[in-house]
Amino acid sequence: MTAATEEFAAFGIAGARVDRIARTARANKSQIYEYFGNKEMLFQAVLERQLSYVYQTVQFDPDDLPDYAGMLFDFAMDHPELMRLVLWNGLEQKREWPLEEALSLPTQVRRIRAAQDAGHVGTDYPADFLLTLIITLASAWTAANPFGISITPDAESRRPMLRKAILRAVQTLSCPPRLNSVKIGEMINGSQKAV
Repeated sequence: MTAATEEFAAFGIAGARVDRIARTARANKSQIYEYFGNKEMLFQAVLERQLSYVYQTVQFDPDDLPDYAGMLFDFAMDHPELMRLVLWNGLEQKREWPLEEALSLPTQVRRIRAAQDAGHVGTDYPADFLLTLIITLASAWTAANPFGISITPDAESRRPMLRKAILRAVQTLSCPPRLNSVKIGEMINGSQKAV
């Protein structure tokens, strides 16, 4: 799986070669095909494994979207291979979600919508738009968004500043209007726990 992750992250589904994976892993190519079926199924197994690791590490809490964005940013920066796999998955137009429904993006959207209905999250933006913004911000300086890398080539050295800015942006985007000015003021003064 490690060899397959490296191969797919570097070359995508179309460019990856099972013979290279087998050679790197010191495994039998025929047995890889026998176990996984084909190259596409091997890619899906790799993607599922990587995404499962994300969900074990980054806890989604619709009541604390800035903290979620910060954890997601850290994970994306620390695991560029996952961001490349997600990018390749999108380029190959694979729309299947490889994880259980409870971990799906539509489930996260429903949880944000419920938090909005309860008054914990602002309603200036629809829940699906808000989640898209958060994921985009958190992954903006990875292979998933080459513009972030082009605009800020020293992103790794500026990582603390970028993380703090992401937290502030998500707080602004998601905070209920009556709390927004108080929360932003706290973040500016440095008293916000997540910053």
